[in-house]
Formats: sequence, structure tokens, C-alpha cells
Amino acid sequence: MIHEVNFDAAQPKLNFSVPPLPEHCLFFYVRDRSNAEDIATNKKETLSSSVIIGPHTSRHVITPGCSHLMIKVGFQPGGLYRLLGIPMKELLCNDSFDSIDLLGNQINEVNDRLKYAASFTEMKTIVETFLLKRSGKLKQVLPIDAVLPLLIKERGLIKIDQLASYACLSIRQFERVFQQRIGLPPKHYSRLVRFSQAWIMKEQQPDINWINVAHKCGYFDQMHLIRDFHEFAGVNPSSIELEFLDSPVKFFNRLFS
Repeated sequence: MIHEVNFDAAQPKLNFSVPPLPEHCLFFYVRDRSNAEDIATNKKETLSSSVIIGPHTSRHVITPGCSHLMIKVGFQPGGLYRLLGIPMKELLCNDSFDSIDLLGNQINEVNDRLKYAASFTEMKTIVETFLLKRSGKLKQVLPIDAVLPLLIKERGLIKIDQLASYACLSIRQFERVFQQRIGLPPKHYSRLVRFSQAWIMKEQQPDINWINVAHKCGYFDQMHLIRDFHEFAGVNPSSIELEFLDSPVKFFNRLFS
């Protein structure tokens, strides 16, 4: 996903809420860097030119630079584990990691080439070429790797014992391998998937009411959705709705599935 917008430097900087998303992502900030704040911890940081993030379990507020050009690479569930070969639970200790620390100094060349790329198509090719060169070192595919994307496809509503069966694992084995590849327990991750789908649905369909959002996303009732908003976003759904309505720029989120 590529997102570009230029803000007036003479105007106050704008802030944008980003939902907790059940993804591992590689972000490139090709021009100005962005600032990020974790609402749960009040931790603030200036993001590096390229960062690895996720999955986030709390809302973040992003303050883009005036010349904002962001490239997002969303990995399939378990994909970043296969690329890096480290337990994903280790990535939960920080909101983001400078990609140099995890992908090596070659990422500097990618950052430099992106700055001088003449088109979005060229940018896409630069990033894909870098990742494809590393694909020969991917960890072996296991049956669970074909199962993990079902959690997003089914909006977090598929039962854990059913997933374990598809992966040819006992529930205990599934939970252990799942945390190795995702970083979170399966049930927590399923809730995160369901919540993020609710956020994205309201963001993309502002006329739909929260009761219908809760129903369409598999919540028992609106109160369960409100509970998840308090846990994952730290606010009521109505507060996020007001942000959507007041924002002059739309950062439409989506999940890769």
C-alpha cells in the first residue's frame, strides 16, 4: 500500500489515530519521517526511514511530516517469522524496530533508491526485488502457515480447535507454534482481528451505525464491541467516529488477507 499527501507547513500538524492491527508490517517513510505515540503507554518516538511493526495491541496516533509518502508491506500471518527466523513474541517489547536491526544494512540501499524513484510502480519494484532476494532463506512452510490466514479471512470468528485440527496439531502444540509465528495467544489475536475489522468497516462506511458494525463483525452485542474499544483503543467508539468525521485527510486502513 502506498499513501502520499502533502500538508501545508504553515498550518498546525494533524494527528491521525491508527487502530491496533493484527499484522506484521514493513513501513518505508520515503520523504519526511512521522512521529508516533502509543496511547496505552504515552510513549512517543520519531519513526526511522523504514520500520518493522506489529502486531500492535493498542491504538497509536501518527503525526505525519509535511511531505508524507509511506509504503506499507503487509505480511501474511506468520510470514515475517519465516523471513526473519526469530520468535515474533520478541517484537512485542517495542512499538517499532528500525528495519536495519532486523534486515541488515542492505535496507539502506532500498531507502536511498526509493527517494529517487520516478513512480509508484518503480517504488513497488524496488521493495519487491529486495524481499524476493531474501525469499530463498525463508523458513520451511508447515501446515500451520496455510491455516493462519484463515483467522483474518474469517474475521477472527473461527474456533481455535478447528484451526489446530487443520494444522494437524494438538491445541497445546498449536498455541505454542502460533505464538512463535504471531507473537500473541490465538484467542487474543482473534479478538484483535475482529476489533480491527470493526474499526475498518466504520472507517470505510461512515454511514453504518455501531450496532450494525457489531453485528456484521460477529460481536454478541454492542456492549462487547464497546468493551474491546476500551481495551484496544482506550476510548469509546463515538470518539473514533468523531475523528473520522473531522479529519480532512482519510488514512483508510485495510488488512492483507
